[in-house]
This record gives sequence, structure tokens and C-alpha cells, in this order.
Amino acid sequence: MNKVCISMVMVFFLLTFVGTPLAGSFTTLPSGLEYKDLKVGSGPAAKLGSTVAIHFTGWVDKSGQRGKEIYNSRKEREPVSFVIGTDKVIQGWNEGAIGMQAGGTRMLRIPPALGYGAKAVEDVIPPNAHLLFVIELLEVN
Repeated sequence: MNKVCISMVMVFFLLTFVGTPLAGSFTTLPSGLEYKDLKVGSGPAAKLGSTVAIHFTGWVDKSGQRGKEIYNSRKEREPVSFVIGTDKVIQGWNEGAIGMQAGGTRMLRIPPALGYGAKAVEDVIPPNAHLLFVIELLEVN
């Protein structure tokens, strides 16, 4: 492998697996959702009513650090599909996917009101949890 490829692999590893602080370069929407594009795609943009397919990894946000991993669709080898604007997924995903282009990757920091709120999800997600997701937009229809 050449030096450029090795550098790209290192950056990918750091962005994906290391619990780095989340400060800086996030855009905050009026709802409280925060996002930042890790990679801008070149395909069609997702909008309200679009059916999208994504791969994602999610963590409980621990004071600006990635906490416990809650799910990784790549480990299951099965992307998730949903229609943006429906109640089939948490509101943070609906808002966070809008404007992404196919092939892009985005980090979402989701406040409890746009996630699971005051309810816990088994012993995986505590009540009132801030969540962190990295989503890769595979397809937009």
C-alpha cells in the first residue's frame, strides 16, 4: 500500500473507532439535532418522502465521547431502509438524513427528544440518553 492509502485508512479508523471528542464543526438544527458531514456524497439528495437505505453505527453519547455501542448494521451485514418523515425510525434519523447525498457519511448527535426520550430501551439505551450515530447513505429512491 502506498502512503496515501495508509493515511486514508488511518483517518477512517480514527473517525470510526476511536472515542474522539465531538466538539466543533457540528451544525445545530432548531430541533437540537447536531450533524456534521464526514463525507459528502455525489448521488441524489434525500428529502422528505424519499426511501433511503443506510448502514449505521450507534452509540450512547457520554459527555462528548462515544460510549457503549448500541448497534452496528455492518456487523449484521444488513442495511436499514425507511421512508424519511415516517414514524418507523427515531425523529433524529428523519431529520438527519435530509439533504444527504447517496454515497455520503454523516455523524448525528441526537438529543433525547429526537431519540427515545424518557423511556429506556431494554438495558441497551438508558432513559433520556443523547445518542450518536454515524450513518452512510447507500441509496435514495
